[in-house]
Amino acid sequence: MITTQSFASGTGIPWVNAGRGIRVGAYLIDLVPALFMGLLGIIPFIGPILAGLLLTPYWLLRDVMGGSFGKVLLGLRVVGKDGRPATKGALVARNLPLIIGPAMMVIPLLGYVFGPGAAFVCILIEAISLLATGERLGDKIAGTVVVKR
Repeated sequence: MITTQSFASGTGIPWVNAGRGIRVGAYLIDLVPALFMGLLGIIPFIGPILAGLLLTPYWLLRDVMGGSFGKVLLGLRVVGKDGRPATKGALVARNLPLIIGPAMMVIPLLGYVFGPGAAFVCILIEAISLLATGERLGDKIAGTVVVKR
């Protein structure tokens, strides 16, 4: 679907909503650095806490410049549902569901037990939402949409 939104400059810029496949591709690209950070979790005792301390801000802030590394590589951008550039708050809020698992990892011992499972459940919910509606739960929370220019 192509939509034209007027920005403050008064010019209409055509946007095409990003498809599910390209969004999954962008997520897989974003997953590569996260996997390396997650490897810290194998260090006894302190590893899971370090992994949580790195992964939480990584997932939370990944779109703060308008799109994550994967989105930028694939020509995608996060905007508000009205087509205007998304606010920094919305760009952070859309990733709140993704940080539940990593944030739990910071809790000594219990986080290591429950964090990975919580992360799996949250990612599963996000994936089901994306595949069923074309929109992540995080997008619904933040009022954002991922578009291709």
